[in-house]
Amino acid sequence: MKYDMTGNKVRVRFAPSPTGSLHVGGARTALYNWVFARGRNGVFVLRIEDTDAARSSPESEGGVMEDLKWLGIEWDEGPDRGGNYAPYRQSERKDIYMAFALKLLNRGSAYRCYCTEEELEAEKKKLLAQGRPPHYSGRCVRLSDEERSEFENAGRSSSVRFTAPQKEYAFNDAVRGEVKFPAGVVGDFILLRSDGMPTYNFSCVVDDHLMKISHVIRAEEHLSNTVRQLMLYEAYDVAPPQFAHLSIILNRERAKLSKRDGVTSVAEFRKIGYLPQAMTNYLALLGWSPGEDREVMGADELIASFSLGRAAKAAAIFDNAKLDWMNSHYIRKLDLNALLQLSLPYFRETGLKDAGEENLKKILLAVRDGLSKLSDLRYHVAMFEREVPKFESEALALLKDDSSRQVVATALARLALASVGSQEEAKAWVMQVGQETGKKGKELFMPVRAALTGNLHGPELPLVIEILGRESCLKRLGHALELGKQS
Repeated sequence: MKYDMTGNKVRVRFAPSPTGSLHVGGARTALYNWVFARGRNGVFVLRIEDTDAARSSPESEGGVMEDLKWLGIEWDEGPDRGGNYAPYRQSERKDIYMAFALKLLNRGSAYRCYCTEEELEAEKKKLLAQGRPPHYSGRCVRLSDEERSEFENAGRSSSVRFTAPQKEYAFNDAVRGEVKFPAGVVGDFILLRSDGMPTYNFSCVVDDHLMKISHVIRAEEHLSNTVRQLMLYEAYDVAPPQFAHLSIILNRERAKLSKRDGVTSVAEFRKIGYLPQAMTNYLALLGWSPGEDREVMGADELIASFSLGRAAKAAAIFDNAKLDWMNSHYIRKLDLNALLQLSLPYFRETGLKDAGEENLKKILLAVRDGLSKLSDLRYHVAMFEREVPKFESEALALLKDDSSRQVVATALARLALASVGSQEEAKAWVMQVGQETGKKGKELFMPVRAALTGNLHGPELPLVIEILGRESCLKRLGHALELGKQS
């Protein structure tokens, strides 16, 4: 069993807010936590941060869990599995947060704040207009008992606000090295809102402490939160976990990845036919490198190789073309029966839904080398759907050439007496056409391909011929010959 530097068992967590779909950035964070734990015989915890009641939903929570499972990321403790530190939904831990807030109130490290949203906004605008940081003035910390009673009698609700120490804080980040926060970088901040719900920084510290989290591996955007959390760990006199802040993910224009860039959620990538093996492999390389120019890596290899020391500080660039390349690799390597089962929903959107599994397997064999995602099937199988193909302009131009028309006419004549029920028979037929016309190479194969598929490039021609069958080939060759005669 492996332990962290303090001698504690490695325990990490992924803590999504169930307010929408799982973004690729969140998926990468979950993946890094999972492989880090699995490589150290540690524990991976799923904690749901659903304190935003207005935006959180069970549907979103379920969707996040489904996406994680699809990626192969399984958790050891969580809301659906329980564990020694349940409950794992923050909305079910309000009493715990209240008890921890009372500890700070009793110690004088926190106080009740009766300021309204309007008052706080006005104060913020005033400070910004003066060019000063919009820190809370701390006026409620100076209230007398009589003033507090007046507010409460008037029906004002209160939040609980932490007294932020005005001193420098520093910590060693596992990715970024030493990080320092100068004194005065934050003002007094809220722990509990007036409705009793905790703020992110407060609930995060309480839960990470109680759940014995040893390493907090999270996105760079949380780096600014760390100073507030260090203050709270200090106030409770407990050691903070080891922090590791991962690089931000940008698009190819080096702007933050957003919905404007198209597909950004795991659910969307699933829908258009990316394989989970490809997604986990690609996400792992967004801000981390195993070294030795390795790129294609299965889950076991990722677990064995992953270390925070090889995580990059610089921003990671999300490259859809690279993801497509990786997905195409996994599509080509996948067992044909497994690929067929994954492809059936996409075949149902074509005219081949009733073609039968054996025929669909042959079609998959023919087209899978050209697939970057399974939704591409709609385009690649079009040649098999129609009675006659839709001709690309280059193919149509070739069929008007005298030499090409000679090949097509000979192919039509010879097919009347030939069988093409197998790839071997298909090859023999085409070679016979070559012998009679004296054509070979591109001069032979291009016209036949153009006539049968409407394209100059595509799957292996003998397999295409076998799939189409003799009657379909006869019809297509005759149609192509007539097109070639037209001016």
